[in-house]
Amino acid sequence: MRFLWLSGALLAAVLAGCAGSQRLVPKVEQGQAEGGAKTVTVASESVACSRPQCPVLAAAWTSAKAGQAVLTVGLPYQKAEVTGADFHFGGSQTVHVRSRSRADAPALGFPATAFDVPLGLIGQIAYAPRSWVRVHTADGRSVDETLNSGDQRGRAVEAMSYFLAAVESASGKAIDVEGNRGGLLERLGGGNK
Repeated sequence: MRFLWLSGALLAAVLAGCAGSQRLVPKVEQGQAEGGAKTVTVASESVACSRPQCPVLAAAWTSAKAGQAVLTVGLPYQKAEVTGADFHFGGSQTVHVRSRSRADAPALGFPATAFDVPLGLIGQIAYAPRSWVRVHTADGRSVDETLNSGDQRGRAVEAMSYFLAAVESASGKAIDVEGNRGGLLERLGGGNK
């Protein structure tokens, strides 16, 4: 009897640990705006880093501007406003993001700025085999962190791939993204480079 009680208590402790606040998959929501346009949003997720000051990315899309997304870049434990970001893909491509959106950034409890970007940039973030980001702040500082090292992918990268799948579903059209969306080997960093 005591064995059953101990095993039940152990099982309850394990299940309680597994039911933490960390989501297993990114939170993607589809909806419809007042004018009838379809909308898709993905909640903020962090890039691949282990320190508290880890940049986060979130995204939003509307069928009213089908080729564009609103990418939110946030930086926890900072007081200075986020002024831009540079996304580095592979060894030679850099995309500078500075065009602020008219849309408000989601309230994250720390500095975050929404930027208008081509939907293709979201695809590059989601599917580039090697990538990193430099986040710029109003006080002249910057934070560099990995998006996808090939060995480790940030949750933000995974969130962007879920976001794109939801946009394709909402629009009924495949999104033309640069590069390979990747099979299992590519997503694990072992495919063709």
